[in-house]
Amino acid sequence: NEIQAQKIVNDLKYFTDKVLYFPKKEIVTYDYIAESKDIPYERIEILNKIHENKNAIIVTTIESIEQKIISQEELYKNVIKVKKGEKVDLEKIKEKLINLGYVRYDLIDGRGQFSIRGGIIDIATTQNTGIRIELWGDEIDSIRHFNIISQRSTDTLEKVKIYPAHEFILEKPIEEICKKIENTIYEGKMQETLEKDLEEIKQGNYISKIDRYMNSFYEKQETILDYIGEKYLVVIDEESKIKARSQGIKKDNENTITALIEKEKI
Repeated sequence: NEIQAQKIVNDLKYFTDKVLYFPKKEIVTYDYIAESKDIPYERIEILNKIHENKNAIIVTTIESIEQKIISQEELYKNVIKVKKGEKVDLEKIKEKLINLGYVRYDLIDGRGQFSIRGGIIDIATTQNTGIRIELWGDEIDSIRHFNIISQRSTDTLEKVKIYPAHEFILEKPIEEICKKIENTIYEGKMQETLEKDLEEIKQGNYISKIDRYMNSFYEKQETILDYIGEKYLVVIDEESKIKARSQGIKKDNENTITALIEKEKI
């Protein structure tokens, strides 16, 4: 479980600082459950490190391993790679940033945001730091890290990769997703909920709805085991307990689904 996983993380940190904890995704079953803002960022940072083939020890739980996520191919197909001196299309960069899950603001003040002012593109890659790309016409004049609060540059870069802001990026246009969801027919109150959800999804507030309509959002789904492939050595701690916990999770999920159906929830 998560407590045991954190203990293993702390023990391993005695030997190396290259230890990462991959938390489970919080499944939103009711509209009023508050989501943690940090967990999606913790998860995407680790997925990015796996994608980059960074050398690390990843500790996680059976819950995290069994949860389905977007495929690695889809998550990273719009990664932006730019270098100083090359020519770029500003409209294409803006489109790719949106496809990577970044939200446009006049002035960025937090993670997952970007702004375009004249020939300056600011992208908040962490809560405190961002990437500033300055253009001279359509050519990249400079690339820098900068502090979001002070707006001051910290160092210059020759090239940079911009990874997804989170794992909930869209595989296909919202309209297509909504059409797939509309084909699911529910009775009574559940149909009303579906129609309300569709309105929110169409307005762009889709992240909290992904768990309900996972198959409509993502045709190809994977787990973190698909991401690591053969690049990692997998170590299992107390196999019998993990098997028992896996069965327990399955039973809990079945009970949750039954309870939701009884309360006419999707």
